[in-house]
Amino acid sequence: MPVEIKLLNVYALYQLKEKELIVIRIVADEREKASGVPDHLKKMNVKVEFKMLDVADYIFSECAVERKGARDFISSLFSGRLFDQAHRISDAYKFSVMVVEGDFQPILSEMRNPRAFWGALISLSLSYGLRIFFTQDTVQTAEFIYTLTRQTPFKRGVRPLVIGKPRMESIMEAQIAVVESLPGIGPVLAERLLRQFGTVRKIFTASATELAVKGRIGKARANKIFQFLDLQHEVARAKSTQARLGLG
Repeated sequence: MPVEIKLLNVYALYQLKEKELIVIRIVADEREKASGVPDHLKKMNVKVEFKMLDVADYIFSECAVERKGARDFISSLFSGRLFDQAHRISDAYKFSVMVVEGDFQPILSEMRNPRAFWGALISLSLSYGLRIFFTQDTVQTAEFIYTLTRQTPFKRGVRPLVIGKPRMESIMEAQIAVVESLPGIGPVLAERLLRQFGTVRKIFTASATELAVKGRIGKARANKIFQFLDLQHEVARAKSTQARLGLG
């Protein structure tokens, strides 16, 4: 066998061994033990270390992953806790990811205004830079996290960077961002609506008359918001498609 080919084979073997020696390390929050996700990660030869984390549920390299069940996601949305968590994760880590686990369809069907859910996703992505992914169960979540660790931006073999809880700011900015996602509402009107109604939930569940009179935003704007919140997703998607095709 020519010397060049021997050297090439040795180099290829060296690269393979080098990859095998790289250990994927993940720090998981102590409270995630019972979820089963860390056990699935260990089966994929991931070294999992448990700590009480102030921010996120899983940390590797410079990336933080927050795992939420479908119902917890909805509950956190209306309590305002979701946006506070998004702010802290995005502020603390270069890469911030949220994995939402479970079936949303039954929950969305129970909601009076499912548009609040879509508005929250938009705000989390555009206002906080949070990458949101969906999985069906803990097995898929573990597979997603494992795949994420192997992506180019993350330095493999580097110990996870654990960052303490940053200084908490008022969730008022998060509330304003959610209300601003409504059509025709800017920061000034968003603050006015919050002052008049008190909570994000009350704004999203108000009638068109309540929005116009109590919120003092005018009948036309109130009707537009009310129609937006009640518009079926399939209808909205059809209208969007028609507009793109010039059929509307």
